[in-house]
Amino acid sequence: MTNGTTGNSTAKNHRPAWMRVADNILRTAHIAVAGILFGGSVFEVPYHDLGIWHHLTIATGTGLLALELRHSLNWPHQGRGMMGILHIGIPGIIHLRPDLTVPLLWATTVLGSVGSHMPRKFRHWSILYRKVVD
Repeated sequence: MTNGTTGNSTAKNHRPAWMRVADNILRTAHIAVAGILFGGSVFEVPYHDLGIWHHLTIATGTGLLALELRHSLNWPHQGRGMMGILHIGIPGIIHLRPDLTVPLLWATTVLGSVGSHMPRKFRHWSILYRKVVD
């Protein structure tokens, strides 16, 4: 086979070491800064004091999104992608309904956790192909 693959289906979608390291660093940073943002919201810290954490949460989340898309363009129509899109979209509602900030951040946290820990058959199931892909 070309490109050094062995014909094994897992080899084709194997993430390079640098991508795994980047994913772990970004995911850890994302959880940390989002936790600070969430905690500040729970304790009603004024937004201007949380602005940097808001921007860092967006930056680290954008990095994670870029890595997911770099790994697989199937991501948006798989279970993991759909959960990720909801995870991104729900906080956007906060701009329309700031009174719901804490419940929406809870929902975002739950979606992020469930989406990351679903069994592979759900994470990789594609609504487009109606089967597990990748």
